[in-house]
Amino acid sequence: MNLSRYVLRTVAFGVLYLLATVAGLATTASVSGVRVLWPAAVAGALWLVAQARFGRRNLDVIALSVLAVLAPGQSHDFLSSVVQAVPQVVPALLFAWLFDRWLPGYWLGHGDRFRRTGPALARVAGAAAVAALAGAVLQKVVDTDLAAVEVGYLFLRDATAVLLGVLVVRSVRRRPPSFSTPPPSDPPSTGRPGLTLVK
Repeated sequence: MNLSRYVLRTVAFGVLYLLATVAGLATTASVSGVRVLWPAAVAGALWLVAQARFGRRNLDVIALSVLAVLAPGQSHDFLSSVVQAVPQVVPALLFAWLFDRWLPGYWLGHGDRFRRTGPALARVAGAAAVAALAGAVLQKVVDTDLAAVEVGYLFLRDATAVLLGVLVVRSVRRRPPSFSTPPPSDPPSTGRPGLTLVK
């Protein structure tokens, strides 16, 4: 794969992740700091899934981890920022790993004609649910003040968001290209081939 293309895509996903983090911080939060929406969970999961074909997931995980530590809203203490980044990175990595194992080629549309929609959707939902559960549990470990209701909301929020994010991107990518109107053809020649009419 082209290294320059990989780098550009990684930078683009990094910017998307930071923008998603800022957008999530702009939403309402509970007393414990649980946000109503957290688009960064979707951005991180899509990042690791979409970059899988380059075969450099370890570098993507490192890049995602660095951004999760340095992202806005993290603690000024570096160690605390690293701990808080764990519930952001681990679910994204877990989802990408399960996604590749349970639905190989699904992201690129390979084998879609032989794949039934129901089981495929169930596997995507299962991978999103397992990843979201891991994220909610890790968030509870990091922040012991979270109530059980908030942990449950974290699970439902991220599982639903990641599932919808994958389905939306897949539907956009599978949309057939729009056919543009063909350019106007040249007017028919009035002379014989090889001859030029002179007035």
